[in-house]
Formats: sequence, C-alpha cells, structure tokens
Amino acid sequence: MGKLADALKERRQSRQRRLGFGAPAQERPPEMLLGTVGVVDGADFCLALTESEAAAAAESDVALWGARLVVLTPESAAAAKAAGASFLSFVLDDARADAMLDEEIDYIVRLLDVGFDESAARALGSLQPAMIGLEALDLPLSVTDIIQLRRLAMFAAAPICVTTPSHISAGDIQALRDSGAAALLLTEGATAQDAAAVKQRIADLPERKSKRDDVARPLIPTISPSAADDD
Repeated sequence: MGKLADALKERRQSRQRRLGFGAPAQERPPEMLLGTVGVVDGADFCLALTESEAAAAAESDVALWGARLVVLTPESAAAAKAAGASFLSFVLDDARADAMLDEEIDYIVRLLDVGFDESAARALGSLQPAMIGLEALDLPLSVTDIIQLRRLAMFAAAPICVTTPSHISAGDIQALRDSGAAALLLTEGATAQDAAAVKQRIADLPERKSKRDDVARPLIPTISPSAADDD
C-alpha cells in the first residue's frame, strides 16, 4: 500500500471515529481528497502531466504527487517512481500487467467511460487500484450519471476520483460523495484560490444521513382471527 492509499484509508477512518463521553469537540475532517493538475498550493495531491510538472512537484513540498503515463510499462513506472511519484495514473489500453507488481507505489486506473458492466467492474476492482479515475462529467450531473457511478462503485468496490472543473457546485459534490467518490481532481489551470474554494465546499457538506431500517421494510398485512378460527 502506497502513500495515496494510506491517505484515503486515514481519511475514511477519521470519518468513522466517534467521540467518547467527555471528549472535547473536534472539527469534522473533510470527507474527500482534492487533487490538482500540476503543483497548486492547498491541494491534497497533485498530478503531473509532463516532465516539467513532475520536476516541479519533486522540488516542491507536495507530500503526494503522481504521474499520468501515456502507456504503463515497467520502464515508465520505474522512471516515475525514481523521480519521486507516489502513484501512477494510466488507461487500460496497452498497459503492461507486469508494471503493476510494485507494492510500494499506488495505481489509478483512468476510465474514459463510466458505463462498465458488472463483470468488467468486478474484474477491474480485483486489480485493487488505489483509485479509479473518471474523466470530467457534464455538469450539472444527471440522475443517469449518478446511477452509473454508483453501479461502478458498488461492483468495483474501489475509491473513485472524478475530474471536475473548479466551478462544481456543492450539490454536485455531495451527489458525487454519496455515490462513492472519494476524491476530486480539478482540471488543468486551477489556482490556489480555486482549490481553497472547492475544499471549503467539501468541508461544508452535510453529514451523510443514515437510512432507517423501517424505510425499506415491506408492509405485511395482518390477518385478525375470526370467530370460526376461535372455535
């Protein structure tokens, strides 16, 4: 497990903590990680698209940065790791299976289409990627988008990162969170002010509502005993 997977696990566990009796009040931690393309102050992680961005990330104080590879090969993975990358982002086409054997680095499988069927999504999840990356969805989100996202999250059982413009609304962020998205990646050109604004929207999200068991409980008609039954 690499640094990115550790950060996702820590964020998930921090949300599950419950305060004991008499414990001091604590600020609720943000529920999603925020990433940017290139080095942007305030981001939780950064993604490098070019060698110059990778060099800038390596020389910065960014704790988590990764490389988007054109093709995943053992050579390209080793080069990115040697440069200091914590994770690798790649598409499935032409990706080498033997390049995913390094357990010290995390992998993000980038999908160009969210419409995976059940068997393909389960097989994808069996690779145990740190995250599944999705390209930007049309905003505002449609119910169809959310259904497809929830289907992918349910069958793949892996955290999902959605690429999004910085003007995404709080409502769309909440819909993504409630559908399995663990991180957002702002599109190229986002500024530190953009990152701060989106992180604030994430921090202001309402807590998830727990569903009552009786909401989905079927109604079973009761039959009163008749006089004949008594006899």
